[in-house]
Amino acid sequence: MQVGISTASLFGKYSVEDAPARIAAFGASICEVFLNTFSEYRDEFIGLLSERIHKHNLRVYSIHPMGTQFEPQLFSLHIRQREDAFRIYEQVLQAGKALGASCYVMHGPSTMYGAVRNMELERIGPIVQTLCEMAKEYGLVLAWENVSWCLFHEPSFGLRLLDATKADDLRFTLDIKQAVRSGYTPLEYIEAVGERLINLHICDYIESSNCVQPILPGRGKCNLEELYCALLNKGYKGPAILEVYSDLYEDEDELEKSFALVRESLK
Repeated sequence: MQVGISTASLFGKYSVEDAPARIAAFGASICEVFLNTFSEYRDEFIGLLSERIHKHNLRVYSIHPMGTQFEPQLFSLHIRQREDAFRIYEQVLQAGKALGASCYVMHGPSTMYGAVRNMELERIGPIVQTLCEMAKEYGLVLAWENVSWCLFHEPSFGLRLLDATKADDLRFTLDIKQAVRSGYTPLEYIEAVGERLINLHICDYIESSNCVQPILPGRGKCNLEELYCALLNKGYKGPAILEVYSDLYEDEDELEKSFALVRESLK
């Protein structure tokens, strides 16, 4: 399995345009680009970022925006909110196409504080189908990610969403730390939607005092070999993207060693 690194793993340490040099220095040839704000969706910035990425012989597999800035509004009952959000979504799709990305990673609506309203699958299903069709127009696939504080936090949601959208192009991203934070194992998500997984976010975890703490791969409970076998049994052909919080390490050598461990475990 090909192993890459997300620019999010360097958040706060390097700007997204400077991250490719560090990712390439670690020995990666593939990456996920996390775009942090609206100015980073613009053509001028994407042109600069594309130059940096190609300079270091990296391939962008996935593009991941700061979804809380507009993704919840894609499903709003308020038509102007929806229209504005769709314009931003299309701008990110354009950025993804320019960078040569294969998929768009979506968080979708938040469920923080139990405040989800008007998110019945019968209503949002057609919206998801439209989002998938738009992504396809730009050569991307929509890969909805499981996130503990978002609509897709239970493994069964993926199956229900597929039934509601009837979208052949809808795919999923599996995030290990978010799976455990939701109270499930990554294997349960693989069992539910494994045939539709096209992206994998790698981050280890430890559990203490009824709390899940993310940690660099190799330091926690995640069995990468077991995960690898489960994915292969479902026909997974995508990469593994190291996506860790940048405060999980102090020295870049730690991140580089973690990347090397994941690559060795998943080869």
